[in-house]
Amino acid sequence: MTKLAAGVVAVVLAVLAAGCGKGDPADAAPAGQAPPGLPIAAAEAILAAFDQADSAASSATDPDGLKAQEVPPSLDISLAAANRARFAKRTPPAFRHTDPGFAIPSGDASCFLTVASVQVTGSQLTLADVSQFVRQAGGGWKVSHNVGLSQAAVAQARTLAGQPALATAAALDEPRRQALATEVFNRSIGAESANLALLASSDLLDRQFAAGWEVYQQQLAGYQMSAKRELSGAEWSQCAARTDAGVFTFLTLRAADTVAGTGGRSATLAPPSPDLIGLGRTAPVTAPSITISRVQVFLLFVPSTAGQPATLLGLGDAPTAINTG
Repeated sequence: MTKLAAGVVAVVLAVLAAGCGKGDPADAAPAGQAPPGLPIAAAEAILAAFDQADSAASSATDPDGLKAQEVPPSLDISLAAANRARFAKRTPPAFRHTDPGFAIPSGDASCFLTVASVQVTGSQLTLADVSQFVRQAGGGWKVSHNVGLSQAAVAQARTLAGQPALATAAALDEPRRQALATEVFNRSIGAESANLALLASSDLLDRQFAAGWEVYQQQLAGYQMSAKRELSGAEWSQCAARTDAGVFTFLTLRAADTVAGTGGRSATLAPPSPDLIGLGRTAPVTAPSITISRVQVFLLFVPSTAGQPATLLGLGDAPTAINTG
């Protein structure tokens, strides 16, 4: 999360069977609406199991425990958070979700979305997040996407609760998906040609995330190095939630940062470089060029009304690998 380390333990099949069986009237769908492919009670049980197992794995900074609960890109971000906590000799606090809402497909459900408040042990802050759970081949569920929400985005994100989930490819056409992926990446590196008609201005993206990339480049320049970020891939979440106003969905960007020395010098990265620490590296790395692969996850709301720009509700970022050249 930002980062509570998203993840979910596989739920005992008997729990799901009980939820799919006798049919509690409270879970019945309104007349004329197809019943969800996963009962609300079962989704609540999945989330409760997630809280118990992932909170323990996160607090223990246990990579194997996190891998048992998550799949990328959420796993990538969780592992980086665990590495940073170990480096800082810090124990991440326990957490649990409260007041959850769900967007579940009708028919066979292989994924669903949840929005919930987050209670963090020892903190009085009011937090909230959105996650996607995906069904595994073995029958359990894991978290694949998760981002924390700003306070300004919570009320909007809450509107996905109770709405039907569907494939992102069915909710947004390919030209719009491609245009949004390109725009989000360009804005993440502070490109000058911002298309505010496609993606609204965002403090988080434009004045924090992109600004951080600019500061990083300036810091490297002070050590006779340069950095270039290139987009290597874009993926959309399996599930999206559609409301009357628009669509909630996750966009994942894969990028590569190439750090090189200037004037014939080699490049060197050393702790406390956040990327090295996130990868669990404690020794300096020196080479003619250093490439850090990274993953970036964005929660977007795309309005149904033509001409209205999409908005960013939350994001996550982490390094995934390092190579030298």
